[in-house]
Amino acid sequence: MLKKIILLISLPLVLAGCSQTVGFVNVNVDSAANNNQSGAAAVSTTNLAATPTDQVQKSTKSVTSASSSSAVNKISIKIPAQLVLPVLFAQQAPFGNWDAVHEEACEEASMIMVVKYFFRQPLDETIMEQELQKVLKWEADNNYAVDLTAVQTAAILKQYYGLQATVSTEVTADRIKYELAHGHLLIIPASGRDLPNPNFKQPGPLYHMLVIKGYDSKDFITNDPGTRKGNGFRYTYSGLLNAVHDWNDQVAQDRTVESMRQGRQVMIVVNN
Repeated sequence: MLKKIILLISLPLVLAGCSQTVGFVNVNVDSAANNNQSGAAAVSTTNLAATPTDQVQKSTKSVTSASSSSAVNKISIKIPAQLVLPVLFAQQAPFGNWDAVHEEACEEASMIMVVKYFFRQPLDETIMEQELQKVLKWEADNNYAVDLTAVQTAAILKQYYGLQATVSTEVTADRIKYELAHGHLLIIPASGRDLPNPNFKQPGPLYHMLVIKGYDSKDFITNDPGTRKGNGFRYTYSGLLNAVHDWNDQVAQDRTVESMRQGRQVMIVVNN
């Protein structure tokens, strides 16, 4: 009996010792999913889609992750020093037809690239054009406006495509790395004219969306549908994060960069 008592007392200590020796980084995340229209941070700690090991560039290094102000539970995770997920690319004007429809299709093109990744489906210019026409018709039938907010984009990902999508207000480099390390993808709404992308036709898009698929020590690696050179386009951490702003009512009225910069800093976290 005495041996059993000793064993029961010592077991938690052994387990606690393991968690201290593997070099994990503590990251605080909100364990309660919240999909309301306010766009409050909501990242589920369940149903985390594991990425196949051959899709992650492994590293023995870890980077320090910041704590979420809205944290409920702490989860330990080792963040690779660099990582790139194999997300296929096609621009929002697949055949270079930059008409009024395709100039506004960055949200849909970003969604399609994410969808094809999670469903492991092919993507090329023809497929992108076909998928754009389908989702644009569905949006029109369901009374969506031309410019989509982050909350609306997340809703379409769930309702039309059947993916899991939440809007988070914790837009930091550490949080983005955390989500990518779980095999999730990020769709970023941005003030397009604040994005440091020389490939945009000047002055650049007033509002833009793109996909973050990876990172290294200094850059985010993206699929930016706004240019044919957008496959794996690199933005510095600050260059991208400083441009993150959501579509808002004021910019819908006056369509100015100043109003665009007043949009909330949010991102869409997507998984299956």
